[in-house]
Amino acid sequence: MSKKRIIYIHVGLSSFVMKDIQILSKIYELKICEFNLNNKILLPFVFLYQLFILLKYIRKSNGILIQFAGYQSYIPTLLANKFKKKCIIILGGTDTVSFPSIKYGNFNKKFLGFVTRKSIENADLLLPVSQTLIEYDYTYQNDDFKKQGYLFHAPNTKTKVETIYNGYKPDNWFISETKEEKSFVTIAADLGSRFGLKLKGIDLILKIAEKFKDCKFYIIGGNKLEIKTPSNVILIKNIPHDKLPEFIADKQFYLQLSISEGFPNALCEGMLSGCVPIVSNTGAMPFIIGDTGYILKEKNISYLEKIIEDSISNYTLEKGTEARERIISKFHFNKREKKLIKIISENL
Repeated sequence: MSKKRIIYIHVGLSSFVMKDIQILSKIYELKICEFNLNNKILLPFVFLYQLFILLKYIRKSNGILIQFAGYQSYIPTLLANKFKKKCIIILGGTDTVSFPSIKYGNFNKKFLGFVTRKSIENADLLLPVSQTLIEYDYTYQNDDFKKQGYLFHAPNTKTKVETIYNGYKPDNWFISETKEEKSFVTIAADLGSRFGLKLKGIDLILKIAEKFKDCKFYIIGGNKLEIKTPSNVILIKNIPHDKLPEFIADKQFYLQLSISEGFPNALCEGMLSGCVPIVSNTGAMPFIIGDTGYILKEKNISYLEKIIEDSISNYTLEKGTEARERIISKFHFNKREKKLIKIISENL
């Protein structure tokens, strides 16, 4: 029996894209198409190229699966409806929010918000990685909307939805028995962008570092920062994903103080490395860490100072082990694999 054919569309071969390709290629014949967004000036030509590829393959395909809503999903959802093919969109976070204070999120931009909204409305199935991407009350800071999620920004959406959490392979990550004392680490992409500093909470980390001179704060991706930082903040260039376990394993704490997050892979991988998590009250992060770490309820430096003090005073290696075990029990790669295959087989 021949495999079903799926057109799989993504905007870059990130680690989670590679995982889903690995899962799906076991069962389906994939036509993998990258939608290159590196140069917005070329967007009309990218649209035309995507249209050409889709028209070439869609008739012989059983359906389309798209990683995230946005520019890359607009034409596929329209063509899927025209050719009576099923179209599924995996929602990741940025495609469900708007933060005008830092000019972030698909729904913060007029045209991008339009194509995102239409894609979500025209799809046959939405697969958000967290329930918070559907709709939730946002209380972390007061500069933006009091709600986030695609139902808030696209309230006319009637599309079927089912949540599938991200999944992780624990064997790729390990805990060092010799943790560096009072060490904190965070991974921050997009720090060279206009919103990166505040989006990832780096502004808070720089402030809190001034108050805890005996601690070290490692920012991976921080070499892109062009501002003066405290001497105990160590800025490191991006580390290849396969080299991260060795670096993170001997750190005690993982900081994720973002204004907005979906289901952050870096946080989960930090927990698999035995780092006690300290997170902001945004997106899926409070649910991810459960009772294994600390939640900054509001963007407030005094509240964060108290959390850092408590985390240092009460640190044990066992707390890091508990964080690792939570990721293994709740968000194992095998769970995503089984659910993703089941849902796609039922809907394509």
